Amino acid sequence: MDMNATLVQIEPTIENDKLAVLLGGSKQRGLSRSINTKVTTLEQSLDRLIQPRLHYRIVKAKTKDDATVHLDDGVEFRSAKLSRALRDAEKIVCFIGTIGFDVEKEISRLLDEHKLSEAYILDAMASVAVEDMVEQFHQDMEGKCRNESKTVTLRFSPGYCDWPITEQKKLFSVFDAEEIGVELLDSCLMEPRKSISGVFGIAPPGSAPHSPCLHCREKNCTARRT
Repeated sequence: MDMNATLVQIEPTIENDKLAVLLGGSKQRGLSRSINTKVTTLEQSLDRLIQPRLHYRIVKAKTKDDATVHLDDGVEFRSAKLSRALRDAEKIVCFIGTIGFDVEKEISRLLDEHKLSEAYILDAMASVAVEDMVEQFHQDMEGKCRNESKTVTLRFSPGYCDWPITEQKKLFSVFDAEEIGVELLDSCLMEPRKSISGVFGIAPPGSAPHSPCLHCREKNCTARRT
């Protein structure tokens, strides 16, 4: 099986409304003046520290049933909600993105110096950054697919909805671990910590999009997309 992945490097941006939500506020109220001052200072550190890298592979979807997505290379993802979302997909985009270790080292340094507020804010900024990088990648792929008269589905990550986090092992099996620079721990969490893995489908035009969030009772979920 050819495991060569495509590398893209996307510079993330920090959207203050998303950062405000992570810091316990709301999109409407935004950041307080004192926090905004710290964010402005920490942005310079973040720009210097992050090393954005995202690897992806496009794999043919072999078959899909009520609870399983079968890829052409033998990998099977087990999730009823994922299977429904990808039901029309002809190909599956598998991706793993990270912003590297250096920002984590800086957060640890701030904690050691008892600069708890700065460490907390920088950690939140790093989370927004890696999420933005992945979202930009998804949007870029959507644009490319549109030019080819295709559409893309919502993206999904192991550990969300009914897709068990243990399925990370299957997702990582699609890649060469040394090539991507992200390690999967026994807990199925990733190192560097600020990393995101997931999949989305490429489908024919006119395919009806499916969002499991529409039927989910977890109204306060931070990953909710509706």
